[in-house]
Amino acid sequence: MSTFEGLEPHAAGDDGIVRESDWVGIGNEFTGVLLRKVWTRNGERLEISVPSKAYRILLDAMQLEIIAAQEPEQFTRLFERKLGSDDPTNGTG
Repeated sequence: MSTFEGLEPHAAGDDGIVRESDWVGIGNEFTGVLLRKVWTRNGERLEISVPSKAYRILLDAMQLEIIAAQEPEQFTRLFERKLGSDDPTNGTG
């Protein structure tokens, strides 16, 4: 089974998308992510999709700049929060 199996094509015109590039995939044993550049009525965006979780987001240049400015430790904290490991009762009863 492909990491990217189950991705449904993005319908033309949704979210103001007027043009899109081809998908590029990045994956490992834990997840698979698809990326593509899209053009909307409000400018260029990076579309990120996680088909296995039905997650999808469009990010503009300023949002991507903020992500690029983060220290790697910030992502570790996000992983912990998303996975629930910062719950004080997690694993302690």
